[in-house]
Amino acid sequence: MKHIATAFTAIRRSPYQAIAATLILSITFFVAYTFSLFLYSSEQILQYFETKPQITAFFRLDTTEDVVQQLALAMKTKTYVSNVTIISKEKALEIYRDDNKEDPLLLELVTADILPASIEVQGKDAGALSKIKTDLQKAAGVDEVVFQEDVIEGLQKWTKSLRYIGLTSVSILGFTSFMIIVIISGMKVAIKKRAIHIMRLLGATKWYVEAPFISEGILYGILGSSLGWGISYVGLLYMTPWLNDFLGPVPLLPFQPELLAIQFGVGTGVAIVLGALASSFAVQRMMRKA
Repeated sequence: MKHIATAFTAIRRSPYQAIAATLILSITFFVAYTFSLFLYSSEQILQYFETKPQITAFFRLDTTEDVVQQLALAMKTKTYVSNVTIISKEKALEIYRDDNKEDPLLLELVTADILPASIEVQGKDAGALSKIKTDLQKAAGVDEVVFQEDVIEGLQKWTKSLRYIGLTSVSILGFTSFMIIVIISGMKVAIKKRAIHIMRLLGATKWYVEAPFISEGILYGILGSSLGWGISYVGLLYMTPWLNDFLGPVPLLPFQPELLAIQFGVGTGVAIVLGALASSFAVQRMMRKA
């Protein structure tokens, strides 16, 4: 407690340095918290869309209903298949009429006889989609298999690119925060160099000398993490209605309180370690020069 009180005193005596360190840490952890939520969200969205695409197999016009039923039953037995839906010729006609109900001319030209029956198959994960496609292409009576593979690949590339961008940004800001704390702590150690030298001559241990500076770095970390998390949380609350409209049926928001609590706990732990290491590095470096 004595070292923490000393750290608070040092912060009060140099408020501008404390504000600078807290601000850069706040920015760093705001970006880190926002990126972590975005990373979690993108993974959830990708997982949602990976299982939603339906691989559709269209049958030849002369294919009987028994063949369609047999293939549907065979696909349901696959461990990597989550759902199979049969679209009969009559059902296909209903869908066609619903899609073109504003154009009577198109409705008059189409009957159930000229529309193919089909089955729509959903996989349990992204890895199952290629297997399903292969199974359907080999099946009897299948004329064409339609699978929007490029959509899934696009989502995966988009998520991977944003993950790299976010990690790079957080790493750069984290290094910047580390160096700023090192500089601020180094300046304070330099100012107290004579007093530190006297304490060392009187038998003070390294920990006794370093503890107030390390405590100050830890306080910077806690303040920066708390401010960064608070800003990101307020921003999330403000953006939630718009995000819900944008995401539509994707069941993502609101985030579970446990997730946000874990995020804050982990982030604050990292901030404490960052502040402590930076201050310790600065103190040891200046003491070696003394």
